[in-house]
Amino acid sequence: MAGMRDVAKEAGVALSTVSFVLSGTGYASPEVIKKVKEAAKQIGYKVPDTKNKNTIAVLLPVITSSFYSNVLSGIENTFAEKGYTVLFGNSGFDFEKEMQFIKTVKKQALSGIILSSAYPVEKENEYFKLLKKDFADRNIPVVFLESHVESDEFFSINIDCYKNAFIATEHLIKQNHKCIAHISGPPGKQTTMQRIDGYKAALESYDIVYDESLVSSGDYSPNSGFIAIKNLMNKRSDFTALFAANDQMAIGAMKAIKSYGKSVPNDIIIIGNDNLAVSSLITPSLSTINVPTYQMGHTAAKIILDTQQEIPCEKTYNLECNLIIRQSTEPYANNEWELFGW
Repeated sequence: MAGMRDVAKEAGVALSTVSFVLSGTGYASPEVIKKVKEAAKQIGYKVPDTKNKNTIAVLLPVITSSFYSNVLSGIENTFAEKGYTVLFGNSGFDFEKEMQFIKTVKKQALSGIILSSAYPVEKENEYFKLLKKDFADRNIPVVFLESHVESDEFFSINIDCYKNAFIATEHLIKQNHKCIAHISGPPGKQTTMQRIDGYKAALESYDIVYDESLVSSGDYSPNSGFIAIKNLMNKRSDFTALFAANDQMAIGAMKAIKSYGKSVPNDIIIIGNDNLAVSSLITPSLSTINVPTYQMGHTAAKIILDTQQEIPCEKTYNLECNLIIRQSTEPYANNEWELFGW
């Protein structure tokens, strides 16, 4: 049976564009709309009836990133087995776009909604009240990804960002480094603050004084990691180790470090976070924290399926992560390629 991915391939556009056009949840030019609809007709794809209760809404920050595409695969595969339809949107870490998506999908007859949210910490209470009114009070389960939500109204799949940041930073310290920089995520986000706190705690536990000048923020893209290193180098260039909040920024940072005539790991050792498949393929391969992305998506989908059958579910599910040591922190570490998930 043809799906949206097939439509995207036929039309030569992004998967998110197909979702926007066919669900009416985003803007596309008339030319793109025509191209998508003609492709759908050509391969026999029919827009799902949104009045069907077996419809799930999913909002992710960057669907095209391998991290979130793995999460989406876990969601899609689990729901496909049960005959559910998935409508998804792309926020680009923009809370205004997220709010627009919420306003659109609340009009649909949904079985559940899954969010990897970009809400600012200061807007949490207001946002939660809105989600309660629009979804939870209508018996539509809301599942948050990558976070622990302190509310009995919602479910959450928790990744312990504090613990992961502590482990990553401690690994750098154990390689005999004391001047350790950090590229954080966007300011004001819950996961960003948790990782910074974990980074600080690891430094303090080894009697290393936290230095704000060693921290620069990015937006999780490789380019932002490149720019963050440039910003750090303009302030100080004496750091010998770096913890980046995700692998993409870590890889951008590696390129920037090379542009300064320095090498990884001889001059600066680096660790990322997420364990994207590409991190095993670059040279040197990137040490990182493994996050079970597919399992995250599968678990979120299973929560919604279980609630539909009135099977009791925990409000918070904690997913275990683990340290992956590669050559960016230990030159003689194993360098096996990851050939799945990309």
